[in-house]
Amino acid sequence: MNNNENDHRPAGLLLDVYRAHRLGDCTNGGISAAADTLLLVGVLDERRARTGRITSLPSGCTAHGVRSHVGGREQISPTVAVRIRRHAFIEGGYAALVGVEWNADRRRYELTEAGRVVMFGGNYAGTSDSRLGELSERYLGHRSMILPIHDRTEG
Repeated sequence: MNNNENDHRPAGLLLDVYRAHRLGDCTNGGISAAADTLLLVGVLDERRARTGRITSLPSGCTAHGVRSHVGGREQISPTVAVRIRRHAFIEGGYAALVGVEWNADRRRYELTEAGRVVMFGGNYAGTSDSRLGELSERYLGHRSMILPIHDRTEG
């Protein structure tokens, strides 16, 4: 018997985490504090309204294993989405990576820290895969191959 309903394999882009080791963990225990890779699974466009609806990546993004081997050890890559918001006082928008989790009951990704303020914790993530640049150009009007990770919470 095959139960595909509970067998969720995320499709996405594998991103490498970049951090300044001399500063220590500035994320306050955020998702990028220990992870070497993140799996980008969707886009949360909040320029017009904050719906909380995460759009899946375009069909060109194929399923990756959530597990990756880094430095001879296996790790599970946390899932993230690109959150796009408007600047408060100037024209245009900005993008940041935020943590998301699969909700099996609703069959969709949702913010990990829903209802909490997340901020930049000092780390970035990126890839040489051109699809990240194409995605940022589509939503922001310019190509970006690296994005800040908003995974710091306080309190």
